[in-house]
Amino acid sequence: MKNRILTTIVSAVLITGLLSSCDLFDKVDDVSFTADIKKSFNVSGAGEGDYADQIVLDATSDSEINKYKEKITDIEVNKVTYRVSNYSGPDGATFDGQMLFDPSGGSASGSLGSVSISTVDLGAAATAGTEFELDLEQSEVDAIAAQLQDNNTVTATMDGTISAGPVSFTVEVVINAKVTADAL
Repeated sequence: MKNRILTTIVSAVLITGLLSSCDLFDKVDDVSFTADIKKSFNVSGAGEGDYADQIVLDATSDSEINKYKEKITDIEVNKVTYRVSNYSGPDGATFDGQMLFDPSGGSASGSLGSVSISTVDLGAAATAGTEFELDLEQSEVDAIAAQLQDNNTVTATMDGTISAGPVSFTVEVVINAKVTADAL
């Protein structure tokens, strides 16, 4: 009788241990990687004054994310940056404004996040190849990550003033993210 009770207790402990470790087994086949989600604003012949344009950053444009798009369990945004290149225009022309992030198809309200861009000398930034990190609040970074995880896309709007023109340049926006997906 003692053996039967002891066997039952040991079996119950083993079954409890196995059931509680199912979460551990579920994560064994997870794959994590870092990806850059990129898209560019292409400004061509813009004059002095107000400027606004939108782009849609699509996470599935990254081949690794596209490979796991149906199995993504988490996206964490590490940073959001921009870089100016291919500048053509008068010396000292600047951009002063903001970058807004919204769900795709939404209006340029900055519902996911917005950040000021203060007086960037377009020619100097392009020549230097400077990468500027957008100073988003953590809640905004989390909202952008959730949007990418749920819909794969986020809309970015560049809205502000160009000091002199005509100017042409490219602004590449990059969302650097850690992606976790179920490999099986």
